[in-house]
Amino acid sequence: MALAYINLSAKQYFNFMCRTDFERRIFHDTYKEFQKKSKPYAVGEYLYSFSQMCLANGKAIALHQKLHYSIMNVIETLDNKMPVLNDVSGKPILFDWAELNIYESDLLNKAAHVVAINYTSPKLLLHEIVSDMLILSYENKGKFNDNFMVKLTDDLVINYEQTPEIAYQ
Repeated sequence: MALAYINLSAKQYFNFMCRTDFERRIFHDTYKEFQKKSKPYAVGEYLYSFSQMCLANGKAIALHQKLHYSIMNVIETLDNKMPVLNDVSGKPILFDWAELNIYESDLLNKAAHVVAINYTSPKLLLHEIVSDMLILSYENKGKFNDNFMVKLTDDLVINYEQTPEIAYQ
């Protein structure tokens, strides 16, 4: 019996403590783009941080999307595999949506630059919850693939979509 349709979301943070080439690329590319795209919101170069810009001009929120566009090709190199979430066998969970958010940035201090990418899986069928494990499967053209298990952690967000009608296999 199916319990629900869900999506899984996981967040990956990027700051000056990058470890992998992918993380360094996201960090440096987004900071470089922040330096370019934030000029209209810097108000005569008196505002230096992202939070100051947002307080002074609500339109500065658009920087989230502008920075996201600058790294779309880098995200594509992941082949829709979340780098921060695996099933219990170590296989990466797939994502069909990735969204960049700026937590803070500063034109005068690159070390203050912190962004995150929130990855969201495609629709998954939740078959069962056993202890701290979710038993799931991907939907593929109305059919469901092999089951896999994901361990519940504090970093995992479950987005509840709907309760399907009772499904028997």
